[in-house]
Amino acid sequence: MKKVFYLYKSGELLRKDYSLVLQEKNGNITYIPIEQINLIICFNDIILNKRVLGILNTYSISIFFFNYYGDYIGRYTPKKYSDGKIIVNQVNSYCSEQRIYIAKRIVQTEIKNVLALLKYYDKKYHLLHHIIEDINKYLIKLEEVETIEKLFLLEAQVKKVYYSSFDLIIKNPNFIFKQRSFYPPLNEINALLSYGYAILYANVLSDIDRSSLLPQISYLHSLSKQSDSLQFDLADMIKPVFIDRLILRMINRQQFNKCHFEYKENGACYLNREGIKMFLNEYEILMKKSIKIGKRYYSYRNIITREVYNLSNYIEGKNKDYKPYVMEW
Repeated sequence: MKKVFYLYKSGELLRKDYSLVLQEKNGNITYIPIEQINLIICFNDIILNKRVLGILNTYSISIFFFNYYGDYIGRYTPKKYSDGKIIVNQVNSYCSEQRIYIAKRIVQTEIKNVLALLKYYDKKYHLLHHIIEDINKYLIKLEEVETIEKLFLLEAQVKKVYYSSFDLIIKNPNFIFKQRSFYPPLNEINALLSYGYAILYANVLSDIDRSSLLPQISYLHSLSKQSDSLQFDLADMIKPVFIDRLILRMINRQQFNKCHFEYKENGACYLNREGIKMFLNEYEILMKKSIKIGKRYYSYRNIITREVYNLSNYIEGKNKDYKPYVMEW
């Protein structure tokens, strides 16, 4: 299984024979295991040239750029040869009744994974039964929804109820969630969620780029939200059981404290460098863990890849039904 390589330092990315190194201004060199990775994520200023792009293309490695606070800036992806028939199929699936079918399966999976997380914590604390009941009602209503607009509204209502559970789940007195806030995040939990979601989006988008799918064509999210909106469709299904559970566990284990965050005058709260390193270390540990699905074991990272190709195979007509993954604990 190939890994993600994170670059926190500024410098120049250079090609050395058939490998890559980061040369910092002070002369220090970081060697990059190019045959072991398929994605590089940069959080600082990086200089590179076409020789570097050439080797990234040869090894099919994407490079994503984020600012210090985890906001996505842009990316380079290896050259991709798209199949015209598959592009036509994806466009047709967006313009036909298939769109509402796919969108409903996405929201259904998201709700089921929300319920999986809530039931997991309800076994521990016995405080979430009323929230589980409320969300189950939305799951029943889902099949009656006939438009994308109403589907998006139902999803928003589920998220509001779901996020109301966080302060019941959190057992660390130093952290209070209150409600979801972003652009900017207004407290520590929101800072963690925003950062975690951004990293998950990068993983999903990297896999979409290596597939036959066009990232610009999404089924639930508005095409105007961002040009590569398909990443949000696929990531939303697994955010509860990947990112949310990871963050809640780390908070309850008191792995974070106030010194892992930066606080701005406008009320914004962000992870600092130490907080970022701690989160990414735990995230990578999670990505290597395996879960049995059917008769096979998949790492969490491979589940992301599996979901991308699951949708691709359905659109191409290789699968009759579209059945995204629902976590079972």
